[in-house]
Amino acid sequence: MQTGSCHCGTVRFEVDSGIEEYRRCNCSICRRKGAVMVTAKKEDFRIVAGEANLSLYQWNTNT
Repeated sequence: MQTGSCHCGTVRFEVDSGIEEYRRCNCSICRRKGAVMVTAKKEDFRIVAGEANLSLYQWNTNT
């Protein structure tokens, strides 16, 4: 099982499947943090904390 969170740590999640492919995000925040992205099947993904805090996030002028 893999675990992860949003940037501030309020929303946390778990993924049951193995991770086969990693990708780097090229946004300024992820570049500074060295963040890596993966794709997971919906049935293997679950939010374990902070679901009520989720909202749509759009980069740049769409915030």
